[in-house]
Amino acid sequence: MAASDAGDGNGAGGDGLPRRPMASLGLGLFGLGLAVGSYGAVVSLLVDRGVAPDAAGFGMTLFLLAQAVAALPADRLTRVVSVPRACVVGFGLAAVGAVVGGWVTLPAALASRTLLGLGQGVAFVAAMKYVGRRASTRTATAQGLLGALFTLGFAVGLASAPSILGRFGSLWPMLGVAAVVAAGAAGTATLPDVRTVEVPPLSAYLAPLRSPVGLALGLGNMATFGFLMVAGTWYPGVLASVGVPVTATLVGFSLATVVGRGVGGRLSEAVGDRSTVFASLVGSALVLGGLAVALDAGRAWLVVVAVVLTGLGFGVPFGPLFALAFSELADDAGVTLVTMLVVGNVGAVAFPWLLGRVLRETASFALGFVAMALAVAAVGVLWFGAVGTASTASIRQ
Repeated sequence: MAASDAGDGNGAGGDGLPRRPMASLGLGLFGLGLAVGSYGAVVSLLVDRGVAPDAAGFGMTLFLLAQAVAALPADRLTRVVSVPRACVVGFGLAAVGAVVGGWVTLPAALASRTLLGLGQGVAFVAAMKYVGRRASTRTATAQGLLGALFTLGFAVGLASAPSILGRFGSLWPMLGVAAVVAAGAAGTATLPDVRTVEVPPLSAYLAPLRSPVGLALGLGNMATFGFLMVAGTWYPGVLASVGVPVTATLVGFSLATVVGRGVGGRLSEAVGDRSTVFASLVGSALVLGGLAVALDAGRAWLVVVAVVLTGLGFGVPFGPLFALAFSELADDAGVTLVTMLVVGNVGAVAFPWLLGRVLRETASFALGFVAMALAVAAVGVLWFGAVGTASTASIRQ
């Protein structure tokens, strides 16, 4: 992937990480995380108002689908305008989506999630490409830290939204979230230009879909980011159904996810990106299966432990997965990012609805988490066969 950088001013520190870009991009992604993480509380409010659980959960399906739809246009946009400008477009869409989410009705919730998904798709591609160019010696760590900031926002929204929305209503908190995203957009607009100048033919985006490696990267994204969105939608209801402290458990899950993003970057530097991703997929499959067993057996505190541990499983692989998109495994990082988002999100779109449907039909989430565990295990098998576990430290540029 070629690029032309206008100016230096990336504020890189002695550790090679671009300070100012990470602060601006990270603030916008943090605000996005707040908006996305709040949806679990919105789903609970909608269900309390008589909306069917599968219809309420469909909002997160729309978020994942919209993010997938936005991925290809986002990549092409970064090749004809500067990457920071493309990211500002994404943040702008997300800010509007946050405002629309201030009304707790099913149409507003679905519209809000769609706008947030479109904004996330554009901002995510642009942010990952920007730090991929500016932190080329520590790509996994830089992308993992940006992911951690999104996840921190997601965590804060997930854990605090039930009490905040219950106390203050939904409109003013969501206006505050939109303001955070807008502040990140304002800082991003001042960043030095990075532009990926080659515009590939549309057929180029199909090539990774025919590659086991491309599919493994995309499905790895499904098993991490995609399933994190699924968990954020339903974990408040899961925890309430077994009678454990909801907020405290969500805080533990959220902290584990945030810590996992940072740990993943460090682990990739020690043992390689491929091994880090494979180990986390195996661990996630086991823990999701354990969560299903705990729910079926009614073991409330085992549910708490399993929920918290899934945070690590969703968090650790993030940085290594996106670093692999900038390695020799990918001919063009932008094309690979599009594949990762499209395959990952399309693979995950059914699960928010599925868990709601399972709850509606069986009055339990257990079978839904069995399906998630089997899906992650299948991704792990594909990963081992297509990508392997050898260290990529020597090939990452």
